[in-house]
Amino acid sequence: MRVLHFVTGGFSGATKVAIDLVEAHNEIESTENLLVLRRKKTTVPEKFAELEEKDIDYEVVTGITHMATIHELKKLCEQWRPDILVAHGFPEHLLGRRAGLLAKVPYLVQVEHNSQERYTPWKLYQTRKLSKSTASIIAVSEGVAQVLSGQGLKAPIQAIPNGIDTTRFGGMNLLPINERPQDLIMVGRYAKSKDHVTLIEALHQLKQKSIKPNLTLVGSGRKYYQKEIHNLVERYELHDQVTFIGYSSEVDKLLLQHKVFVMSSRFEGLNLAVLEAMASGCVVVGSQAIGVKELIEDKEDGFLFPIGDAAELAGIIETILSNPSNYQVLATAAREKVLSYYDETRVTKAYHDLFQKLLSGS
Repeated sequence: MRVLHFVTGGFSGATKVAIDLVEAHNEIESTENLLVLRRKKTTVPEKFAELEEKDIDYEVVTGITHMATIHELKKLCEQWRPDILVAHGFPEHLLGRRAGLLAKVPYLVQVEHNSQERYTPWKLYQTRKLSKSTASIIAVSEGVAQVLSGQGLKAPIQAIPNGIDTTRFGGMNLLPINERPQDLIMVGRYAKSKDHVTLIEALHQLKQKSIKPNLTLVGSGRKYYQKEIHNLVERYELHDQVTFIGYSSEVDKLLLQHKVFVMSSRFEGLNLAVLEAMASGCVVVGSQAIGVKELIEDKEDGFLFPIGDAAELAGIIETILSNPSNYQVLATAAREKVLSYYDETRVTKAYHDLFQKLLSGS
């Protein structure tokens, strides 16, 4: 079985899922895997070190224009001759499947990683047309599957929720919440959808009440949004409370130092950072966005707040930090949930089972 995974080279959540799948499936003797990245501005050499350390075979195709991407990927498919092409995310699933069709790849698989994408009428027409030649469409959460079901697609849709490496995040001897030295952390790329603004607004409201928790922001992303958040922090004079960390390969260590994880996103597919924080024993606070709210049972294993509601978020943070040990039970329940339902071994097996089913024609 030869499987080619095509995904953005922006090293987003979709890229991480593709990397995890390739790494896991490389352990299966009967499977050969190739990761193909579409070059982005953030596709820098230092990010390839992780792939090389994991012995992942990868190629990078141009991202200059869509037609150029399709042309290079088509040529690569003709050379490598995959049995299955798995195209992750938007617009990569359009480009990847078009290239796969031109190269006569036997089976095409679309993986949708988000609940809201920039589908113009033309793009929606393309994805509907491509679905007729697609063997399977995978949604990374039930919420995403529901969105896809309304697009008029012809291929079968199934949900395979994303998972994480539970051997990396957490551990056996986690510090209890009240003994962790840092207060708040958010891990996520800088983009409008992540809505860092609401979190900074909440921090500002807390400061006006003389409550001054520290906050660590981890992630890279669009310079425009990074500048917006830096400017907002300066405007509210929160620079003594906020620490900015760019792309980090040590998120697992950072999470263990923090009491509360916040995800203020406006929409997601299924947020891996939330799962990582839950596995790490943080008290998790998330917005009611698709891809976040289905991971958290409010006041049972975390907290939910309305999208964009800084006042509600500030109130939740104040409540938790006033007596963190009261919420240890929520953090423990969240970790147990991830260990039971969101371990990546379940995910990689589900993908491999699907690939075998496609090749067997069953």
